[in-house]
Amino acid sequence: MYKIQNISETTIDAYKNCFDINGSPKSEEKIRWQFLQTPINKKFVDIAIDEEKNKVAAIYAISPVQFRINQQFLIGSQSLDTITDMDYRGKGLFINLAKSVYKKASEENVKLVYGFPNGNSIQGFSKKLDWQVLDPVPFLIKPLYSSYFTKKIKQLSWFPNIKIGFKSSISKQVTIKEEFDFPDDVDNIWDVFSKDIKVTVERNKEYLTWRYLKKPKEDYKILHSYTSNGQYIGFIVYCVKGKHGGKIAYIMEFIYDPKFQTLAQNLLKKAVNNIIAEKADCILSWCLEHSTNYQAYKKTGFYNLPQKLRPIELHFGATTFDSTLENTIYKRENWFLSYSDSDTV
Repeated sequence: MYKIQNISETTIDAYKNCFDINGSPKSEEKIRWQFLQTPINKKFVDIAIDEEKNKVAAIYAISPVQFRINQQFLIGSQSLDTITDMDYRGKGLFINLAKSVYKKASEENVKLVYGFPNGNSIQGFSKKLDWQVLDPVPFLIKPLYSSYFTKKIKQLSWFPNIKIGFKSSISKQVTIKEEFDFPDDVDNIWDVFSKDIKVTVERNKEYLTWRYLKKPKEDYKILHSYTSNGQYIGFIVYCVKGKHGGKIAYIMEFIYDPKFQTLAQNLLKKAVNNIIAEKADCILSWCLEHSTNYQAYKKTGFYNLPQKLRPIELHFGATTFDSTLENTIYKRENWFLSYSDSDTV
């Protein structure tokens, strides 16, 4: 017999402990930030507790977030934490909990769930939870040292580690400042950047502040760009982490006024220059090929990352509870994604 509880201050310890003892440790501060401190004050988490043993058997969690769909503001959600304790696997708990959470979310007018299931769970999402798979996750890479590639290919393991990423000159027509903040102007920039995007998390100042300024135990860098007469062009967020056997940089977000496309590219160049100074092995980004900023990435030396060189197996998919939105949500070309959508970076 299982008792179902939601996430709260009184259940955080149990939530964390389940992940910890099953080899996927979590930070209490990040759990609190992810589920109890979000801009949308709704909680959709099922924690199944074996009452006889007073032990968490399984967890399924989604986090609500404001979406912009066909230029309308609606509530969506991201599928985040899925775990079944090793003693309770094979009992269908994942699917049952997910369906329970989806029912509650739908009743609260949440329109969709999206996320990035790993290779072990994608079949459950697609076959039993009606997810539409919108693969692939749009990895881009800018290699800075050859070892990122050569150590992943056995035949090239002998190859010396050669520097292949170099700094670029920055136009004197722009001023770039590093500030750990977002000005009010980001709302206007996002409005013009997203005017043709049909499906996206609403990346306004409130969301960006929560995602980057309030997330605990992170070290994000934020660069802002201005024209010579002081007009705000846009911003870029990046970080450098020790992951996947190397020193990996991530471009988390890169948003700007499209009329300054050429000048905005200097933001990306400056971020790359800073990352090179930190001696990262490579830079990763998520960017769909139809996105406004895709060409800026390509012109700055980013390449589509082949499947066999990807650090982990991830899939991209979504399901909607509103049939009128299916034709929009189930088309990959309608989405905008970035590493802001990742819950692991």
